[in-house]
Amino acid sequence: MCKILIFGGTTEGRILAEYCHEQGIHVWVSVATGYGEMVLPESKYLHIHKSPMDACEMADFIREKEIALVLDATHPYAAVVSQNILIACRKAEVRHMRVFRETSEGFEGGEHEGYDGSIVWVDSVDEAVIYLDKKPGNILVTTGSKELSRYTAMDSWEERVFARVLPTLSVISACEQMGIKGNHLIGMQGPFSVEMNRAMIKQYDIRYLVTKEAGNAGGFPEKMRAAAECGITAVVVGRPVKEKGIRLEEAMEELKGWETGEEPEIQPEKRRVSLIGTGMGGQDQMTMGAWKALQDCDVVFGAERMLAGISQAVPKARKIPFYLSKDILPWLVDHAECRRIGILYSGDTGFYSGAKKMAEALSQEPYGLMYDVSIFPGISSVSYLCSRLKTSWEDVRLVSLHGRECDIIEELKKNSRVFALLDGTNRVKNLCLLLKEQGFDRVRISVGERLSYSDERITVGTPEMLENKEFDILSVLLIEREEAPCRCTCMP
Repeated sequence: MCKILIFGGTTEGRILAEYCHEQGIHVWVSVATGYGEMVLPESKYLHIHKSPMDACEMADFIREKEIALVLDATHPYAAVVSQNILIACRKAEVRHMRVFRETSEGFEGGEHEGYDGSIVWVDSVDEAVIYLDKKPGNILVTTGSKELSRYTAMDSWEERVFARVLPTLSVISACEQMGIKGNHLIGMQGPFSVEMNRAMIKQYDIRYLVTKEAGNAGGFPEKMRAAAECGITAVVVGRPVKEKGIRLEEAMEELKGWETGEEPEIQPEKRRVSLIGTGMGGQDQMTMGAWKALQDCDVVFGAERMLAGISQAVPKARKIPFYLSKDILPWLVDHAECRRIGILYSGDTGFYSGAKKMAEALSQEPYGLMYDVSIFPGISSVSYLCSRLKTSWEDVRLVSLHGRECDIIEELKKNSRVFALLDGTNRVKNLCLLLKEQGFDRVRISVGERLSYSDERITVGTPEMLENKEFDILSVLLIEREEAPCRCTCMP
C-alpha cells in the first residue's frame, strides 16, 4: 500500500522522490504547481497530487489515502504551509516529520564568520523594501515572484529593480503585468554558480542583491560569494522561524524501513475541461448544459469579447484571454490548482470552430491521461441567421472563407443555397463583384452582422445592391439562387 505522503516542490522533495523511485517505494508526492511536478522523475512509484490544499483538505486527503507517514519537505520560507501540514497531521492522527533545510555553513543565525562582504539582515521582504528605498543603485531581486510586487512601492523601481524568476509562462506574464519586463526581467532556472551570479551583477551594474537564506540547495553561498567578490551589499531575508526536524539524510534512512515492491498504479484524478460553444455572444445563446459547466469552472479561457460577456455571471473564475492550445496548455501545466477548466468558442463547437484543434491536442499524450474533455455545442451562425430569415437550412451548403480557400462560384453551381463565414480578406464587396462577374448577378444575398447583439443588422439584396455598402469584416452571408427580383432590405 502507498502509505507515505511527501509534501515537496523543493530540492529536498525532489531528492526524496527520486530516492523512492530508485528504491521502489510507493509514495504520494504533493506539489502546488505544474512546475513542481515537471522536475520529478516519471515513475510508477510516484503518485502525484497537483494542487494546493488547506489544512482541512490535507487532513481529508491523509484519511482518504490511509497515509501513515507524512514528510514535510516544503520550502523553509513556506511557514504557513508547514503549519497547515502539522495541523492536518494532528487532526488525522498520523506521524509527522519535518525535513528541514540546513543553513549554509558560516551564516547560521546571522553570523558570517570568514565572509568579507557587506550583509544586511532583515526579517521580511517588506523590511528589505523599506531599507532599499533609501539607498541609491540597482537591485537584483532573487526572492521569487510571489512577493515581487512589494518592490513597486519604491521610488524609481522601474529603473532600479532587476528580477530573476523561474522561466515559466505564468511567472513571466505576471511579472510583465506588474511592470517588470524587458532586460529588467531575467527568466532562468537556478541554482546558479558564483560565476553566473557575478556576471549578472556586473551586467546590470547591481549595488544590492536581495536573497533569502535558502541554504546550500537554494544556491545561497554562491550568491553571497559573488556579492562579496563584486563589493556589493547582500540584503538577506532571514528564515521566518527556527526549525526543528530531521535532515535530508535522516529522512532517507526513515524511508528505508518501508516495504518496497509492486503495487497497482494509482491513477490521479483527471482535470475536467469543457469546450463551450457560446452561440452568437449573449448568455441566452448557450445551452443549459453549457451554462452549468461554465458556472462550475475555476478558470475560463477565450477571446476578450467573450470573456467580457460572461464576466459578471462567473465572477469567481479566473479569466485568461487565451484561445490557442499553444498558449492554454502550458498555462495549465503551471497552474495545477485549476481543476475545472472552461474554454469558450463563438458559435457552435462543431462548425468551423477552434474546438476541433483543441480537442485533438487534448487527446494526445500526455494530455489524454490528464484531462477529461466534454464538448458543449452552441447556437451556430447559420441556424441563427436562418431563423431570423424565417427559413430552414437543411439544404444549405456550409463553407468558410475565414482564413480558408474556397471556390464560392463552384459551390453555387452545385448548390442552390450556400452559407459562408467571411473574414477581413473575403468581404461582402469582393464577393458581390465576383458574383456579378461570373453571371450570378440575380442571386439573393442575406448578410448578418453582430448577430444576437443589440446592434445586430441583417441586410438582404442582390450583388449590385450590396456591393457599395459597408459591412462588418466578420459578417456571415446566405447566398440563394433566385430568379425573382428582390429589393434591398434591412431587418432590425
